[in-house]
Amino acid sequence: MAMRFRVLTALAGAGLIGVFLGAAGSGELRGAERGAPEGEKVAPAPSLPAPSVPLGMETFQSIAREDDAAVVNISTSKVIHEARMQDPFFQFFGPGGPPLASPWGGGGNETLTQRSLGSGFVVDAKGYVLTNRHVVDAADEVTVTLTNGHHYKAKTVGSDPRTDIALLKIEPHEPLAALAMGNSDGTQVGEWVMAIGNPFGLGGNSVTVGVVSFKGRPLDLSTRGTPIEMLQTDAAINPGNSGGPLINARGEAVGINTLIMTGGAQQYSGVGFAVPINVARDILPQLRDTGHVVRGYLGVQIQDVDEDLAKSLKVKEAHGAVVSDVTTGSPAEKAGLKPGDVVVALDGQPITDASDLSRHVAGEGPDTKVAMDVLRDGSEKTLHATLGRFPDEVEATADAGGAEHGYLGVSVQTLTPDLAQSLGIPTDTRGAVVVGVEPGGRADSAGIRERDVIVSIDGTPVTDAGSLQAAVEQARSAGLMRLRVRRGNGYRFVVVKAS
Repeated sequence: MAMRFRVLTALAGAGLIGVFLGAAGSGELRGAERGAPEGEKVAPAPSLPAPSVPLGMETFQSIAREDDAAVVNISTSKVIHEARMQDPFFQFFGPGGPPLASPWGGGGNETLTQRSLGSGFVVDAKGYVLTNRHVVDAADEVTVTLTNGHHYKAKTVGSDPRTDIALLKIEPHEPLAALAMGNSDGTQVGEWVMAIGNPFGLGGNSVTVGVVSFKGRPLDLSTRGTPIEMLQTDAAINPGNSGGPLINARGEAVGINTLIMTGGAQQYSGVGFAVPINVARDILPQLRDTGHVVRGYLGVQIQDVDEDLAKSLKVKEAHGAVVSDVTTGSPAEKAGLKPGDVVVALDGQPITDASDLSRHVAGEGPDTKVAMDVLRDGSEKTLHATLGRFPDEVEATADAGGAEHGYLGVSVQTLTPDLAQSLGIPTDTRGAVVVGVEPGGRADSAGIRERDVIVSIDGTPVTDAGSLQAAVEQARSAGLMRLRVRRGNGYRFVVVKAS
């Protein structure tokens, strides 16, 4: 019988695989790495492989001893409201008069506190802590515990769904040890690494040792079709290790432990994954300064070109990134890209595969003009595109300055043709699809549901997640706003009250 594998976040959750193109921002976090003066700019990671380090009997003992203090435990709590179960038989058979209190609860809501645990590590002695987004996502309260037992309330400064990275800030009353960030690009397969964290919430950091098993394993952490090329390791990673560092033999963090692959049980099976530290390094300044990451957006689905596909597409060599779909209205469509096109170069830089194209676009931002060398029907042509803003960032900008779910009390994302098809509605529908409703919020009170598509507010069209915010700001001063919503096969108006 074939073994069935699952990919799980090292805390609790899942990661899926997909391909959709978006680009990453760049920059560096100003911080205090070990041996660097506080506030000094961290030098960019070189592209060359890091020099090998001779291993001795005490190598890992030294790493554990020196780096342990920079690794923290993260605990979170979230208050949730659930419908209390009601016993219909108790009221049916009860005596006359007012219903008696049921031992099951008399209906209504009850308040529960959901708790979780994870790991993280200090990257700046001023109190900045790096961890996974899924460790702290939607938490009402986050607590960071140092190895000396001191507790600090933490603020989530910023987070990024695509990379599953979050940056926390604590206000320490003591000197903090900061973990140096290494160069994950220079990390080699077979290189020794150590994972430090707090598995299963046992208390106190524990260490495991292994090697880098594979480099560049594409995994989609956000289920948006934008894979991250992960480091695979056989250093034991278990639930609770999420957000902790993967450390090389020089004592530097080269990854953030994020996922495990299991054979059915949620436990270590020798296949774990870490977000490369260079990915985190590039976006830390944006997380610190704005709370979210702004990326360029081309709007294509891509895949590698194998030998059979190359023959079918009349391509001489199996290289490049073949376009399997183009999003309607995207920069790619405006540039003239079509399904079946093979992108072989971007701004003069050769493209070897789909991941290579992702990496090249990762160096660009919104409004950047790019030139793409494309093979179509055996001939080559050059197309020019102006990158847009990646939808994840449009949504983050739309929610900026509001409550967790914005003024309406909803989380939304731009309705794409693929998403429309999955919802069973026409693919040319435009709007913002509701993916979360805040309990007790304005939208919840008005009857908005998940999977509703908001298409207009007071007659102003809503074409994507970004335009929703503008329409809300325009309408909220009137006290009432009329939302036109697509629900299934029909439309309905929903009135949201300002208070």
